Amino acid sequence: MPANDLPSLQQRILKLLAIHQELREENQRMRAEEVNWQSERARLVQQNEAARRKVHEMIQKLQVLERNCGQ
Repeated sequence: MPANDLPSLQQRILKLLAIHQELREENQRMRAEEVNWQSERARLVQQNEAARRKVHEMIQKLQVLERNCGQ
């Protein structure tokens, strides 16, 4: 390997190391965001289920009222 190639190779290695570090940091951020999104999704699923139960209960109460008023 010619001596003048060594600095070029060193620069390329340093650039690759910098890119590697950036990608590691981005990956960590994305994993943290994924945890947050999963938590938010679970919360929304619970809210949706609670709302569904309430609507179902209201429908049942209305049906009971309707039957009682029809007698």
